[in-house]
This record gives sequence, structure tokens and C-alpha cells, in this order.
Amino acid sequence: MRDSVELEWAGIPSVAIVHEAMAGSAAAMAEVSGMRGYGFVTVPYPHIPLAVWSDDEIEEVARAVAPQLLARLTEGGAHG
Repeated sequence: MRDSVELEWAGIPSVAIVHEAMAGSAAAMAEVSGMRGYGFVTVPYPHIPLAVWSDDEIEEVARAVAPQLLARLTEGGAHG
């Protein structure tokens, strides 16, 4: 999350990808960084939060989050 916030500060549109188990922590990090409401994309269960995933799971996650990432980056930005 912090990397995405810092990229935004530098004028580079970005979106963090966060496991849903860490969504609260990600939102808190955005808030303490002065970016309250900063949008991010979540990866749900059954994918484990540690991201120790098989190649098939990685492909599944990528296919699932790609449309959300594209939407956030092209429709007003992640913080829009």
C-alpha cells in the first residue's frame, strides 16, 4: 500500500493489490499517509494471505483483478 501511495505522490497513477485479510491494515496505512479513501483491489479467499500460490492460482488471481485494476487506473484514478 505504501508503495502505491508514494507512486501517487510522485504523480504516477497506481493501485495496490491487497489480500482481503489485510484490507483493514491497508486502509489504515492509506489514512495515516494522508490518502483516506484511497482505493485498492482485494484478493479474496480461498487464496491464502501469504500469497504462496501455485502458477494456476496466480493466473486465476491475475485474471480476476486485471479488470478492477484497469478500471481504477482509467476511470479517474485510484484516489478518484
